[in-house]
Amino acid sequence: MAADGGEDPKTTAEDEAHARTAPWWDVGGRSFTLAFWVAIGAICVALFLSRSLPLVDYPQHLALAAILRRMLDPSAPERALFETNLLSYNSAFHVLVAAFNVVLPIDIAGKLVVSLYVVLAAVASLLLLRATGRPRARAFLVVPILVGYSFAWGFINFGLGLAIQLIVLSRVLDERPRTRRDHAITALLAVLGAWTHLLGTALGYMLMLVAIVVRAQTERDAFGVRLGRAVRTGLPLLPAIAYCAIVYYRQKQLAWQNFEYGAYEGNDVFAMVKVKEFTSYATGLRADLLDAKILSVGLGLLLLSALFRDEADEPPPVLRWLFVASVIAYLIIPHVFWATNFVFERLTFLVVLTAVLWVPRAKPRQEELIKLMSVSVGLAAAASFFLFMRDVARETADFDSVVADMPKGRRVTGLIWHPKIEATLQWTMIHFPAYYVARNGGEVAFSFTRTMSLPVHYKRHTLPPDPPANFEWNPGDYRHSAAFAKHFDLILMKTTHDDGKDPRASVWGHHADEVKTVLHRGRYWVFETHGIKPDPNILDEIFE
Repeated sequence: MAADGGEDPKTTAEDEAHARTAPWWDVGGRSFTLAFWVAIGAICVALFLSRSLPLVDYPQHLALAAILRRMLDPSAPERALFETNLLSYNSAFHVLVAAFNVVLPIDIAGKLVVSLYVVLAAVASLLLLRATGRPRARAFLVVPILVGYSFAWGFINFGLGLAIQLIVLSRVLDERPRTRRDHAITALLAVLGAWTHLLGTALGYMLMLVAIVVRAQTERDAFGVRLGRAVRTGLPLLPAIAYCAIVYYRQKQLAWQNFEYGAYEGNDVFAMVKVKEFTSYATGLRADLLDAKILSVGLGLLLLSALFRDEADEPPPVLRWLFVASVIAYLIIPHVFWATNFVFERLTFLVVLTAVLWVPRAKPRQEELIKLMSVSVGLAAAASFFLFMRDVARETADFDSVVADMPKGRRVTGLIWHPKIEATLQWTMIHFPAYYVARNGGEVAFSFTRTMSLPVHYKRHTLPPDPPANFEWNPGDYRHSAAFAKHFDLILMKTTHDDGKDPRASVWGHHADEVKTVLHRGRYWVFETHGIKPDPNILDEIFE
């Protein structure tokens, strides 16, 4: 039976006509549409199974949003410490979460915005499939990467920005006549994407430029007609470029720039490693690699479509070049680029998405079977994430309980000796101490508020003492006599093993008795260190 309920499978021409004319939410018929949005809904619901999301950078961004919300109160102590830079390239997540946090708890507010990313990325995929006339059911093959590598690392602003710019790309690719109102909406969306994330915007604009150039080169109209069409398509994209230029010069004048990864610029892996480990770089959430395996099945279905290609299907030439551009960018752009970390890994989303758009349809009967198998891939990815978040909730219960009971509004140092949840592939808990600031106020020793280019950051004269470089990765560098340790004197610790053994002696040595135990649950401990007395012999401090 055909996907839309008919007895005979659609021809390629019929399927393309349906893809171009069906409502934007349609995924190839009633049953497929219901299954797709159930999968997207399951991912969004799964986010609420655990109070703490296991996304590496996410707690830091949530803390920034919470600080921004508190600064709405004229009497908030945060006003004395922090200032805002909302006209930046990295503000949408923080502003949206702060706005929701006016009426909702901070964790709920954050998850609503993360859900917004998931929905927008799904919508962008469907709009691209409609604009290019590709099989709508292929949206299921995008589901595994919606919660892929960038998501696992908590790059929610990047995901939001890229999703918005992919919606803009769909408007660039759409060949239907456009009114001035349409162009104004395109310009507004492009500026919104630039405000959300600069790198996501740059990658989206890379594809838009390829699309405009290729179409101008491959269309058969007179040169003047092609040039005029290219100019009309590109003009709505210029305001976002102007916005980025204005922000760049403004932040440069105000010294609101940070190049914390500048020393590592160009750091990369070999191209063959990128090829071999592609599915791991595209997913990277689950420790058991189930998400990578599901994605591999989806990519296999695209290969089957190519092997059983219907000769009547001619994908627009622009789609081939979008895929080529994405693959080349993935191979040549390094791990650290533009003073930003984890760059080539983020491009895996575009490689998969452009492959979904470009790969030709199979012959009608084989195409119907491939569509059914694609549905299985999308539903499996959603179910995998749902079960994953259930495991995360169990593994983070003690952490959430401890943070809830900690004293409020304090200065916290995080000593996370085992920064990993067993369900996750990444070192998920590196920034978990920032959840304290998000929920309880106060400050944390390692904080994104030290990054001046972010929308909320310390005032220059209120910057507290710095912890050692890469301290969050190396808790063994902690010294109680250091200036930052004296400033951040409430310690949130996670031990390597849940053996109930008091860790004070191993961290504070002969000062252990001067450190007060505040809380202990499982691997998690909270200590007060302001009672440590100065050592009478400085050599003891040095060689402790």
